[in-house]
Amino acid sequence: MYKIGFIDDDKSLIDDYKIRLKRKGIELLFVEVALNKEDVVKWILGNGVKCMLVDYKLTEMYDFNGTELVAYINSQIPDLPCIILTNYCDEGISENLVIKNLFMEREKLDADIDSPDFEEMINIFKQAVEVFDNRLKYHQTEFESLKLKKDNNDINSNEEERLIELFKILRAYDEVDDLPAELLTTNASKKMSDILHLLDKLIDKTE
Repeated sequence: MYKIGFIDDDKSLIDDYKIRLKRKGIELLFVEVALNKEDVVKWILGNGVKCMLVDYKLTEMYDFNGTELVAYINSQIPDLPCIILTNYCDEGISENLVIKNLFMEREKLDADIDSPDFEEMINIFKQAVEVFDNRLKYHQTEFESLKLKKDNNDINSNEEERLIELFKILRAYDEVDDLPAELLTTNASKKMSDILHLLDKLIDKTE
């Protein structure tokens, strides 16, 4: 089952969408509660969503619109496919926050389930999930390489930050197991902790 997320300020059609997409092998999850963009990203990772549908006009419930949300999601989960649903194809494009190819006319989601438009949309959704799965595999290879360098104490600070970033994404999608806390601590942080511990000892001696 392909797992896709959906955020919209109108909940009236969500049950119908869930039923229609389920018949095509897609599980549609709806963002019920999210106060800000950070909450949406947490929800995505917490639910293992591999493609995100975003309504362009979210302003009735949120203080951001669809393009602003997608731009933020892309900054936090760069590989996650996001598709913006609009009533008109040119809606939101002029903002230049996301590329034109990420926009889709909402009427395709409301089309007859056996229509060419609906089938085309379903194929796009499924391909988006498959692309994300392939990117996860690529990142898993990179993660294993960096983890080996970390184990051998042959890793620089940028690589350590990348290792932690990859772990957070891969762990959310159950692609890697939990790691010991020390493996997720950068050498720079460890050195700072050691310095503070040493200072505490010196202070204790002077008192």
